[in-house]
Amino acid sequence: MNASARMIAVCFFGSALFGLVGCGTVPADDLPPVAKMTRPVISVDELSGNWVVYAIGRLPLTGEQLPQLAFAADQRVGGMAGCNRFLGEYQLDADGVLQFGEIMVTRRLCPEPVMSQESLLLNRLRAVNFGRLAPGGDLLLYYDVDRLPIRLHREEA
Repeated sequence: MNASARMIAVCFFGSALFGLVGCGTVPADDLPPVAKMTRPVISVDELSGNWVVYAIGRLPLTGEQLPQLAFAADQRVGGMAGCNRFLGEYQLDADGVLQFGEIMVTRRLCPEPVMSQESLLLNRLRAVNFGRLAPGGDLLLYYDVDRLPIRLHREEA
């Protein structure tokens, strides 16, 4: 099975894995069809602002309050992971390589499925290595070549 066929198979058959498809150093020709329509995040200005997480891989998020990330121009990031607040730093280079530094999190307990979603989100954020913007403006955060991204949209004013 060639690399393109393998990537497409992962997209269709990997949906139960609750993960992310990464494209860190993967050539554009090897990306699954959806990722090919995106472009790298190339500036802090494109990230700056508030974003709402609506899915992690194929897992749509539920709960009264969806997780939110706020990217600042000074390369700090913070927000609400679902139950707990978090704060950290990020680095972005001109090629779209995006990485989060240490993320500090408060320690409140909340009911399921919020705690499971929060744990999954924080683990995925810690592993992010690439950011892309979709044609509609959604932010896609990738952490692994074999997983689907964390999907976010800008918070409405």
